[in-house]
Amino acid sequence: MSFSQIVIIGHIGVEPELKYTKNQKAVLNISVGVPERMSPNAPKDKKAKTYWHKCRRWGDLAEKYKPQLKKGDKVFIKGTLIYDSWQDKSDKWHKDAIIEIEHLEKMYFENISIDLDSFK
Repeated sequence: MSFSQIVIIGHIGVEPELKYTKNQKAVLNISVGVPERMSPNAPKDKKAKTYWHKCRRWGDLAEKYKPQLKKGDKVFIKGTLIYDSWQDKSDKWHKDAIIEIEHLEKMYFENISIDLDSFK
């Protein structure tokens, strides 16, 4: 048995982008920043790095999520990590790690606990 799942909690870094394929299938692209966890013993002047994740959702839920989300919103995302290959105009190949969103929740409070088992 194989299993691949990723969970992130972070802030949306740019306005979410809703696009449509040639076949009119909706796709929502979101960039989510997640700060590294700092040790309580870390120097006070040390700043946490932010790691950026490309996330996307296809179909009807992409259209549903778009009006609810904006830059700066804190979100909980559960999904699958995939690798998308694409070729630029100069014929150079690129590979992006993307989280395919299975579940997304906008978080309204900072100090809440989430029961991850409820998303199985």
